Amino acid sequence: MPSRKIMGRVHPTAADKPLTIAGAVEACRRRLATVSEAPWLEARLLTGHVTGLDASAVVAYGDNLMDHSRAQRLADLTSRRMAGEPIAYLVGFKEFRGLRIAVDKHVLVPRQETEELVEAVVEDWRGRSVDILDMGTGSGAIACALANALPRAQLWAVDASDAALAVARANVEAHLFLDRITVLQGDLFEPVPPSLTFDAIVANLPYVASDDPDLAAEVREHEPALALFGGADGLDVYRRMLVAAPRYLRSTGSLYCECGPHNAYELAALARTAFTNGRVEVREDLSDRARLVVVALAKPERE
Repeated sequence: MPSRKIMGRVHPTAADKPLTIAGAVEACRRRLATVSEAPWLEARLLTGHVTGLDASAVVAYGDNLMDHSRAQRLADLTSRRMAGEPIAYLVGFKEFRGLRIAVDKHVLVPRQETEELVEAVVEDWRGRSVDILDMGTGSGAIACALANALPRAQLWAVDASDAALAVARANVEAHLFLDRITVLQGDLFEPVPPSLTFDAIVANLPYVASDDPDLAAEVREHEPALALFGGADGLDVYRRMLVAAPRYLRSTGSLYCECGPHNAYELAALARTAFTNGRVEVREDLSDRARLVVVALAKPERE
């Protein structure tokens, strides 16, 4: 009986050096062990990507042979990962709050701290009809996650990058949110119709200082600089956003800003200047690092 192969059958020969799917995962894992914190997981992701199998099928069909072209593609992707390219770019997606979000080199890879940003918004507005502006949407991960968690929400997602918005639109369409998420291209509030105001503004704008020594090399070298860097202290874009934000936030609304531990309290000070009638709070992430600035506006006093 010939040995089975993904997408067909082969008669392996010594020259072909046939590799099972399980063997391919293990070979990939060994190579990634020197560069990855999760080499087993990444090896399975890459193997699944080249074979078209999901995680369980990669295990279930582990004894099947992988054809040469797929084995070569897996080896090439593994080399790129070893060179620092983010795994999400290699497989073309990142899981984000239960959604598979498509990503490419034009958008940031969604991260855990951004999931916590989304959770803060969901906790405040769960079960309510709410209009939300997602400022700096990138891949559209935040807008899609909020639409998924808040079924009575209407959202507007803005980004300056046409290439990023192409990814966002694809994700909005893939997750069937075209009727609830409006995608707008432009700088900050520039494309937002002046008649619109919002219950919540969610901003994940560039906040990395240009010379930040703590920024991982693979992020600096592979993720889009336009979405990362915010000047000498990381807050240049936030400064411009805060000048206009009071005009677009309703009198009982809230502003949620993702930031870094190094500039969270400076951003909070800027927010207090912009919103003199608001309560400004710095919140920590699950690693006890300041990562979120929230402005909650007080209800206006009766005249």
